[in-house]
Amino acid sequence: MAKVYVDAQAYRALEKGAMIIFKKGVIRVDGEIKPGDIVEVYSRGGKFLGKGFANPNSNIMVRLVTKERDVEVGKELFKERIRKANEYRKKVLGCNKVYRMVYGEADYLPGLIVDRFNDIAAIQISSAGMERFKLDVAEAILEVEPEIETIFEKNTGRARRREGLPEIERVLLGKEKYRTIIKEGKAKFIVDMRGQKTGFFLDQRENRIALEKYVKPGMEVLDVFTYTGGFAIHAAVAGAEKIIAIDKSAQAIKQARENAKLNGVEDKMEFIVGSAFQEMERLIKEGRKFDIVILDPPAFVQHEKDLKNGLRAYFNVNYQGLRLLKDGGILVTCSCSQHVDMQLFKDMIIAASAKAGKFLKMLEPYRTQAPDHPILMASKDTEYLKCLFLYVEDMK
Repeated sequence: MAKVYVDAQAYRALEKGAMIIFKKGVIRVDGEIKPGDIVEVYSRGGKFLGKGFANPNSNIMVRLVTKERDVEVGKELFKERIRKANEYRKKVLGCNKVYRMVYGEADYLPGLIVDRFNDIAAIQISSAGMERFKLDVAEAILEVEPEIETIFEKNTGRARRREGLPEIERVLLGKEKYRTIIKEGKAKFIVDMRGQKTGFFLDQRENRIALEKYVKPGMEVLDVFTYTGGFAIHAAVAGAEKIIAIDKSAQAIKQARENAKLNGVEDKMEFIVGSAFQEMERLIKEGRKFDIVILDPPAFVQHEKDLKNGLRAYFNVNYQGLRLLKDGGILVTCSCSQHVDMQLFKDMIIAASAKAGKFLKMLEPYRTQAPDHPILMASKDTEYLKCLFLYVEDMK
């Protein structure tokens, strides 16, 4: 087994509970490493720090799996970790049939995400090491939660490509099933495993439900980057009179229309396939104003080097959103960019409001991802979602 030696900074992070070792923190490697190999990790001075999955071709050099030298990395370890993660969701958080069952290193299973939608579990694997054990992982999920009948492998996206892994979408184990209907607050949604990500964004669940209490009968709502209609449907079932929902994906809008019909609110909805920036500019030119504007864009900052341009994109979309609000309206604005922390996000929205001539008041404390996406205090990588509910007034 190859050995990886890390510098003092990486050592201190691991001692505090971090589970990811970046290539820049590695000072020496003894032995040959192939993507997905299990390696032992040591401090500069030779102290054993743990074992994990390595990939010399990735910026993330090692994903630590265990700090115990004698623990075997394999199905039994994964099954025990999955069992504990599932128990935490059900006994502590009160989750039932729809929740994130495993969230990577926050559940000590780096490179693995499992989302449960009733009797379907969607798995995402983003490390070459975990890829080797995906059948063991699938079997462990079925053993831990017998109500699950289908394991759908939703292995797509940038993280896979960075690890040199192929993109795969298929039923990995169990019944051939792709769709189910979930309930969230007052709304219902169709979840299709063949959509984006794992079929549905569970991280915004509490934030979508929180929107319902601010919607009053007769309101007009704009939902930008609507995807399959999450916030828009919640606004409609809560009593909004007219909702415009925008997304560039025709496939996502098609499913959003299905969700509107499922909830009996299709007459309230106007769906637009198009560029968010262009459509918002068009609405501004038309003089449109809304009671609530929701901005839930994709991650504009994928890497630290993108920070400047990404913050500019967040600024522009929020500036446009603020211009589309009535005096006394509500802005719900979000960022899922890990590299944009809450302070940067707050500074950006303050700057956008100043340019738009608006005063902002926080309606709620800072909101983040749903609790079934737990934030591991020692790992910044597990904290990414920011969501602000803001009351907006014109400067006079």
